[in-house]
Amino acid sequence: MTVFYLKFLITPTLMLAISLAARRWGTQIGGLLSGLPVTSALVMLFLSLEQGPGFALQAVPGALAGLAAVQATYLFYFLVTRRVGALTGCIAALAVYAASAFVMSRIGEVALSVGVTVLLLTLIIVVTSTTAQAHAANVVPLPRWVIPMRMLTATLLLAAITASAQWLGPVASGLLAPIPIIAWPLAVFAHVQGGHHELGAIVRGNAIGAVGVLGFYLAVKSTIVALGTVPSISAAVVLAVVATFVLAKVLDRR
Repeated sequence: MTVFYLKFLITPTLMLAISLAARRWGTQIGGLLSGLPVTSALVMLFLSLEQGPGFALQAVPGALAGLAAVQATYLFYFLVTRRVGALTGCIAALAVYAASAFVMSRIGEVALSVGVTVLLLTLIIVVTSTTAQAHAANVVPLPRWVIPMRMLTATLLLAAITASAQWLGPVASGLLAPIPIIAWPLAVFAHVQGGHHELGAIVRGNAIGAVGVLGFYLAVKSTIVALGTVPSISAAVVLAVVATFVLAKVLDRR
């Protein structure tokens, strides 16, 4: 019962904190924070607590496949919305996500997922380098209902994945973990209200944050059985945060 209540306490609190930070410090910071392994870490934590560390370990390949699919979706949306509107772009991007997730999960190779993710992150950072920098500190106003929507959606997704984990299995559970509940609405609203340059800032920030997510999953894969659930995931989150902010500093200097 303690784990059950923690799901409904920790998840909306984190969503609220990140959403308020994005509102306060601007588009790229919002993208960077939303790219951190918030939902992913919570999903892996509760999967491990409820199903055992072995289940969480088996979910990592699916999670890495899902991460690659998410980044393919962002890159596609950023590129295609140079020619089409947000609604058409969203529909097409969701189709790309479904196809990418299916293909990557069917292959199931960790090394390939990591390689594809790194390639996609590099491409995103390169193609957004000239459009995002001037708009990184801009604050795009969001409707009042967006933050409560994120809090509710994130909590429901976490509850759905962990409650159905035995039925879904570790691969499908992992595949659902990186779904960008925070970042996707933020990216679309930034695009609609601030234009393509604002979209570039949020996508770039999310890609930088995803480097930390990648490190998080690899750290969990390497340590969760040996260290146990809480130490492994805690160390992986610290690694993700450090890697993200170091990369952000390096890129800012350039």
